[in-house]
Amino acid sequence: MYKIVNGKKRIFYLDQLRALAIMLVVMAHVFRSFATSWHVGTWQWFSSVLWVDISVMGVPLFLMISGSLLLNRDYDLKFFLKHRFSRILIPFIPWSLLLPFLLMFVNGYECSLASFIHIYLDKQYWFIWMLIGVYLFLPVVNSFVKEYKLKGVEYFLVVWLIVMVLGILKKYPFHELELSYFAGYLGYFVLGYYLANKDFKLSDRNMIILGFIIFAVFTFLNMRHTVNCGLGLKKIMWYTYLTICPVMQATGLFILFKYWAEYSSKHPESLKNKVYSFFKDSFAFKIIFAISTYSYGIFLVHYFPLNTLKYIGKHIVLFYKWNPLIWLPLNWLAVFVIAFLIVFICNHIPFIRQFSGAH
Repeated sequence: MYKIVNGKKRIFYLDQLRALAIMLVVMAHVFRSFATSWHVGTWQWFSSVLWVDISVMGVPLFLMISGSLLLNRDYDLKFFLKHRFSRILIPFIPWSLLLPFLLMFVNGYECSLASFIHIYLDKQYWFIWMLIGVYLFLPVVNSFVKEYKLKGVEYFLVVWLIVMVLGILKKYPFHELELSYFAGYLGYFVLGYYLANKDFKLSDRNMIILGFIIFAVFTFLNMRHTVNCGLGLKKIMWYTYLTICPVMQATGLFILFKYWAEYSSKHPESLKNKVYSFFKDSFAFKIIFAISTYSYGIFLVHYFPLNTLKYIGKHIVLFYKWNPLIWLPLNWLAVFVIAFLIVFICNHIPFIRQFSGAH
């Protein structure tokens, strides 16, 4: 389960999940950005929106990984806020200030202060603003977890998951209920801590099967919801993270990765361990570790190649009219690789390193 890197012990399955999470986030943004190019119900539309329902797990996985690493820890409140906030804010500030200039050009916005402020406060970096809010409350939740242990966590999660189920029924009779008051995204932090530390009674092998079934079933349900809503309302209905489907999708994947690692460490001769060792003890680990380390920076930077390629595809090369089964994956790969290289280069320039988002 562990890997020693530069003298430090790392939990390898969390690095795997973090690398996968950032790949899914970029995938969601790439596929979603071009889904509006086609009419609802066409095969081109299906080929993009269904991938979005898979990539919806990216944000929940990020939060769950953070919760598994940050909760039930001993740290000074002042040090925690200063240390964690600096890792978020220092890279965020320059990239968030540069992005509006690019968007004003590629989207044809007026070059003015009002336009700049409008774009800056738009939803491009909503995840960072949400993360800042969650971090402000994290010390409070950490104290709760330290005092009440897993029993308290289970109580928290039961309430949170009930609210997620009510999210499905929000039209009636819960249409006036503001679900975000019930923990919201903070629940993913607690869920990640719980799954990382809870010892379930099932065997590792059965937990792997259970994790895969949970992931597959709720991914299917999420896709079915997207298709039915899209066809019924004649418009694209985007996912929401605070409903039961993405919660369970991410839960299933987290369980699958964790117990695959557990099983492999106990059964060195098994096929599962051979697959696991390929990623852990080969050159593949260097790639996974690099993506995991650069994940935050990739998130900050990927909007730049994404919007540039959108502009090229709609005004110069017109590749958005090509077969989406081919060019959408290629576009996603291009955005991801370019963002990775930008972070890699920035991380190797002394003064700029602090803004790269690599850690």
